[in-house]
Amino acid sequence: MASWNGRVVYIDGFAGPGKYSMGEDGSPILVLKAARDHTYPMKAELVCIFVEDDLQRYRHLKNVLDDLSPTLPGRIKWEAVHGRFDEHLTNALNVIEAQKKNLAPAFVFIDPFGFSHTPFKTVSKVLGNSRCEVLVNFMYEEVNRFISLEEHAENFDKLFGTPEWRSVRNLSGPSQRQRAIHDLYLKQLKTCARYVHSFEMLNKGNSTDYFLFFATNNLKGLEKMKEAMWKVDDTGSFQFSDHTDARGLMSLFSAHPNLAPLREAILKNFKGRQVKIEILRDWVIAETEFLPKHLKVPILAPMEDSGELSVVSPAPKRRKGTFSDGTILKFS
Repeated sequence: MASWNGRVVYIDGFAGPGKYSMGEDGSPILVLKAARDHTYPMKAELVCIFVEDDLQRYRHLKNVLDDLSPTLPGRIKWEAVHGRFDEHLTNALNVIEAQKKNLAPAFVFIDPFGFSHTPFKTVSKVLGNSRCEVLVNFMYEEVNRFISLEEHAENFDKLFGTPEWRSVRNLSGPSQRQRAIHDLYLKQLKTCARYVHSFEMLNKGNSTDYFLFFATNNLKGLEKMKEAMWKVDDTGSFQFSDHTDARGLMSLFSAHPNLAPLREAILKNFKGRQVKIEILRDWVIAETEFLPKHLKVPILAPMEDSGELSVVSPAPKRRKGTFSDGTILKFS
């Protein structure tokens, strides 16, 4: 974002105390240190807004941020706000809308303590700004535990932005219920964002604790977030487990993911068609679990060798198995 904008904004909707009881940095400190220490020569102004509703946590956060401030360059600015995320952000967006202005390019992190104060209408309002991206910590374990209790019905209406969640109550199978809850929130995000992707987080018992949903209207934003997810789970399952990490089993993940599904998807969608390499690359980012690095050498080159694809009007000096921009592919 900062490479082509003079100002970018980071909003932490549930900032917490800044540091926790064992001395661990909270998200506000992690973000500021990452921006301060990053090797990318960012010249844009970074404005960080940390919203915290609990007064004691807010005061602790403010003190921690004050201590860190002398180490920050002048282009990094921050503001701690005492209040509720949904109210503060809605009011701010209403003012911007009334002034007929647009919010600066923003990354909004929504990491609640539960599910009561993250109404979908607020998320939707943020994504109504085309240059804004949202990362939502969707607290699946709590949602699943309380979704059958009628006293929480109003909260779930707000969380999902639709009464459709009520149909989940009739599902008894754990995996079926989990898929239904996940897919409903995914569907809702897709009503206000062009690209949506999720990442599953499992607890020490190896059961689903929460989902991270990333929503953006920018394909490059989606690509960068997927790159980050692949770094955490190089199998392409987009899953992390505290259970396996605690036992030191992360190394059991294969460094060579199964690319057969990508090959099958390409043949299913493009068999008998011609397509530019750039369009195919964007399709891989937007419509599959994979990244562009999984496309040319691992998939397209072997397909050309086997005769499953050919290059239309190749350049005179083109080497077989290479696919530069502008290349048109024809799938048999």
